[in-house]
Amino acid sequence: MEKITSKDNPKIREYIKLGSSRKHRQEKNAFVIEGGKLLEEALRSGVEVFSVYVTDRWLEGEWARLLEGLEGKIFWISDVVEQKIRQSQTPQGVYAVCRMLDNPVNPATMDVNGTLLGLWNLQDPGNVGTMIRAADAMGVDGVVLSRDCCDLYNLKTLRAAMGSLFRMPLLVTDMAEFLEQYRGEVTGFAAVVTGGEDLTGVTFPGKSMIVIGNEGNGLSAEQAAACDRKVTIPMRGNAESLNAAMAATILLWEMAGKRK
Repeated sequence: MEKITSKDNPKIREYIKLGSSRKHRQEKNAFVIEGGKLLEEALRSGVEVFSVYVTDRWLEGEWARLLEGLEGKIFWISDVVEQKIRQSQTPQGVYAVCRMLDNPVNPATMDVNGTLLGLWNLQDPGNVGTMIRAADAMGVDGVVLSRDCCDLYNLKTLRAAMGSLFRMPLLVTDMAEFLEQYRGEVTGFAAVVTGGEDLTGVTFPGKSMIVIGNEGNGLSAEQAAACDRKVTIPMRGNAESLNAAMAATILLWEMAGKRK
């Protein structure tokens, strides 16, 4: 196992650049993960791992079992190097570089009663990751993201998704064009704070898609009009609105139980 003790090692400089630059991730078709749970989920989902960087405490712990089959890709790093590359407040001592996924949504191959989640101009990585995790939990067939959404491979997004990003079919595209292309085949439901159909009374037809807008502004009038229908979560209390991820989870739960 090669030992890396210098923060200026080329492999460490590359890891740092992949972790900090969306453009570099796209150019190299690679991303970084941190921690045992994410590494386990990546391996379980068949994600290709290019390299793994580990500390002594990782090698001495129970998670070391994950390194089986990764011979030749494992590098020992010193504590000084770990301090340079870690992003979490409580590092576990394992870091990896992986190949980006190729799992695009294809509505044409969805079941008759297939469901999608659309994310339009979402900017918070934690929200996006949480919504992908919720979609996975609710049995959604895929998540469609507009090109101006935050980066899927931001480590905060990956952590919030808790492995669901590795499993869910995902498509980054022009949302307006997507909705127009599949109009008549996929029914788009714009999630709006007021003025939409009461969620409790909505029955979702086959191939339905919930569309969530930006955290601060929601969907614009033009974006909502690109969908077929509007839906609103009834608010019984005094709160004016819900966090985007919370609203998405409620909508997906209702859609999962109210499909024709």
